[in-house]
Amino acid sequence: MQRVSGYLKSVLDEVMPRGVAVALDQAEDWSADAAERYCPRCGASAGPGAVTARGCPFCLDQTIHWHRLTRLSAYADPLDGWIKAMKFGKQWSWARWFGEQLAQQLGKPLDENKLVVCPVPMPWMRRWSRGFNQSRLMAEALADVRGYPCLEALKRTRHTAPQTTVAASQRPANVRGSLAMRPIDLTGYDVILVDDIKTTGSTLNACARLLKQAGARSVHAAVAAVADPKGQHFKSL
Repeated sequence: MQRVSGYLKSVLDEVMPRGVAVALDQAEDWSADAAERYCPRCGASAGPGAVTARGCPFCLDQTIHWHRLTRLSAYADPLDGWIKAMKFGKQWSWARWFGEQLAQQLGKPLDENKLVVCPVPMPWMRRWSRGFNQSRLMAEALADVRGYPCLEALKRTRHTAPQTTVAASQRPANVRGSLAMRPIDLTGYDVILVDDIKTTGSTLNACARLLKQAGARSVHAAVAAVADPKGQHFKSL
C-alpha cells in the first residue's frame, strides 16, 4: 500500500509555488462533468440519447477491456491548461487535486474490501526527466480520499515514444509489449485504473487487459480528461 502521508502533504503545501496555490484555490469553483454528459464506456462527450447499453457512436465498434470510465471533463479549457501545467510545468500539486476530484466522482464499487487503485506506469527515463509520474500521484490521492490501497501492479518493460508523438493509428503498436504485470494475484479484486488523459485508449486498454489476465474481476478507468474523438486535440495528444 502506497499513500501520501499527512506529513508529506504539509511539506508539499509549504513548498508549493504561490501561483499554483492561487490557481488551485480558483479551481474550487469549477465542477466536474455530470455522468450524463459522456459515454460511460469510452468517456467521449455524448448526450443521453446517443448512448446505448453497448456504448456511443464513437466506441460501438471498439474492443474495450475496462468496464466503465469516469472522467472529470473533456480535454478543454480550463482543464487542459491545468494538465499541461502539471505535466510540463512541474506543478505536480495538480495531480493530487485531480485525484481528489476523481475520488468524489466515482460511484460505490462492488466490494470495497477487495478493491485496489492502480496507476498507469511511466517509462523510467521519462519519469526521471519529469521528476514524477502524475498518474501515480493522482492514484495515491484518490486512494487516500476513499481509503483504498494503492498498488503499482503494472510496470513498463521497455521505453516507448510518448503517445503524443505517435499517430493515433500507430498507438496500439507503440505500447504493445511495453507493459507487464508485477507478480501480483488480483483474483476477485476490482481495480480502479488511473491516468491523466484518455485519447485513443490504447495504453488504458493494454493495462486493463493485463489486470484482467491477473484475475481482476473488473477494471474501472478513472481519468482527468478525455480528448474529443472529433476534436483538434485527438491527434496531437
